[in-house]
Amino acid sequence: MEKNLLPMRCDAMRCFVLVVLFAAGSCEARAQSAKEKREAAYQAKLQSYSDVLKPGMTRKNVEDYLRAKGVAFGQLCCIDERSANADLVKIGKEKHPWYCEEHNVYIAFQFAAVEPHKGREAYDSDTLKSITIYHKLDGCL
Repeated sequence: MEKNLLPMRCDAMRCFVLVVLFAAGSCEARAQSAKEKREAAYQAKLQSYSDVLKPGMTRKNVEDYLRAKGVAFGQLCCIDERSANADLVKIGKEKHPWYCEEHNVYIAFQFAAVEPHKGREAYDSDTLKSITIYHKLDGCL
């Protein structure tokens, strides 16, 4: 009778292991799907701005458009273009690594200076160079 219990325990253990592996895989698939949905939303937002705001436009025109739409924005120095500050519009948050407080996602409007700048001022005459998605980790150790 003892001989019959061993295969039963092994089968139960295999079932348990399979259930755990399936659950872990299912969680991973849901996380990947959620990430893909967020990325699609970021791309849609990027496209909505790119449809209206074109390279060569002045900072004044871009910022007037954002203000007219009630869109809050900030500025950050030197993403790709070093001659002028970029305007950033926050569009999302991602899971952050343990050593950072936040992982924010922005639409970055990158400008090029057309005249010499004093310090890090933004000039109305700066021209839009590109519009990109920009991930920024904040509050990192």
